Amino acid sequence: MSDDFATDYNKLVIDIMALPEAVRGVKLLSTAKAALFLQSSVSTLERRRRSHQPPPPAPNFAGGRKGDDVMYLASTLVEFIRGESITQPSPYPEVQPSLLAMNAAASRRAALSATGARRHLAKYAGGSAVENEASNMPFFVDQDRLVLAPCWDEPATMLEFFLDDSTEVVWMAWSDALASVWQKESDRQGWLATADQLVPGLPQRAEGIRHARLSSI
Repeated sequence: MSDDFATDYNKLVIDIMALPEAVRGVKLLSTAKAALFLQSSVSTLERRRRSHQPPPPAPNFAGGRKGDDVMYLASTLVEFIRGESITQPSPYPEVQPSLLAMNAAASRRAALSATGARRHLAKYAGGSAVENEASNMPFFVDQDRLVLAPCWDEPATMLEFFLDDSTEVVWMAWSDALASVWQKESDRQGWLATADQLVPGLPQRAEGIRHARLSSI
């Protein structure tokens, strides 16, 4: 695995761009996955949608009413990051493609682009860093909200999870993620062991949170 999220991110972008146009043109991605692909926060992407700034959501999935699904076409996201004209039908006025504005998640994006999952764990999970968006890590979860893995951990499975319609991306503090229920308990135990080496005391803190959650049921 790579310790450089920038390398893993670039690979994901290359893999998505390598998909046939016919596939990209029909592949719908959730707002969370679109934000991950654009190195943005969900809140920033939502603000851009509400102000009709590109990239536009997919036709028929533009939201507008509470509870409506908002989805993005992979082809539109690729056009946006390439700086090309958006070819999908859009209700938004024509706007020159631009880079995403800096936002509250900038520090987190910098951390994720420059470090690996383990170094992010060591930097932000020890309690010395200020609790903010920078300390959160994106995780893949399944339809039952079971944790699958940290994003950017295994490049071989990154694209598979990203394109799987049954998965979603959720940002969590490491202690919350390790206290959650994982699809594979062995994977959680593996990360607890890693955390024990990098951040002594974190496994105990996570298990305390987990115990409190179970006790409240």
